[in-house]
Amino acid sequence: MTYDRNTIRALYKKLLTLYPRGFREQLGESMEQTFNDLCGERKTGQGLFGFVLWTYVDTAMGIVKEHVFQIIQRRNMNNTIIDLRLAAIISLILVLPFAILELTLGKGNSTSFPIALFVFMWLLPVVFIVILMPIVRNARAGNDITAHPAGLLLRVVLLAIIAFVWTSNLIDQLPCFLGVPNCD
Repeated sequence: MTYDRNTIRALYKKLLTLYPRGFREQLGESMEQTFNDLCGERKTGQGLFGFVLWTYVDTAMGIVKEHVFQIIQRRNMNNTIIDLRLAAIISLILVLPFAILELTLGKGNSTSFPIALFVFMWLLPVVFIVILMPIVRNARAGNDITAHPAGLLLRVVLLAIIAFVWTSNLIDQLPCFLGVPNCD
């Protein structure tokens, strides 16, 4: 049984169009060239049939893997939004007890609730967690977190400043949260 090499090559080229666009644009031409070179080296008959069948199956499996990879990658991008929500929730949990203390114990000392203070105390942990997330994500993935030392140093300095400001603010305002009279 003889096989038309032009038909085999055309079918492989069509098969490559099933890859995701980015992958196809980056590697499609070289994959097609490699297939054409290897196909040209094969003799007709059983050897060519086995090679073509194996290559088509392997390519089809690669197409499925690339599409799954893209879905996972999109899901990771969506996780960034989820991570921001998580940061906001964790920050709210950190600040909420002090807001409750201010509302219950500090009620007689001041006439208005310090909304600006609590928004500030809520935003600082949000920013802290958002800055910290890429470092943790890289460490969990096994990546070298010192690959970009200047960026890492900047992040660590910002984290230290945020932690210092939040802690100083908490220590300064703690008497007010606990209802101490004449508190500023």
